[in-house]
Amino acid sequence: MSWERIGAGMCALREAEATGRLYLIKDIDDVLGLMGGESEDAIVLLDVAGATTITPIFSSVKGIICTTGGVTSHLAIVAREFNVACIMGADVKFEDRLQGKVVMLSKTGEVFVRDDENDR
Repeated sequence: MSWERIGAGMCALREAEATGRLYLIKDIDDVLGLMGGESEDAIVLLDVAGATTITPIFSSVKGIICTTGGVTSHLAIVAREFNVACIMGADVKFEDRLQGKVVMLSKTGEVFVRDDENDR
């Protein structure tokens, strides 16, 4: 098992790192899909720096990756309040192969995917 770096951004909460399964959030339907129990192991990837879309699962996700915004964005502020690992302004290109894969958010703002064929 090895880890492949797939991107990096700004840590909203320096003390926090997280490992979980990556899920792309495009709209509220994606959030509702995670509410069935998968959110507790989820690291969500989204493009909107507001916290409104993921509010229903905020307290249960392991981490957040946002491709926009910065450490003063609403999403980053709420993540700090919930003590959730959060990387903002991340340069992560989502590919279908990443959906449901195990990823790790580091304290330095890097994002890694586990290269393990048996992780599903």
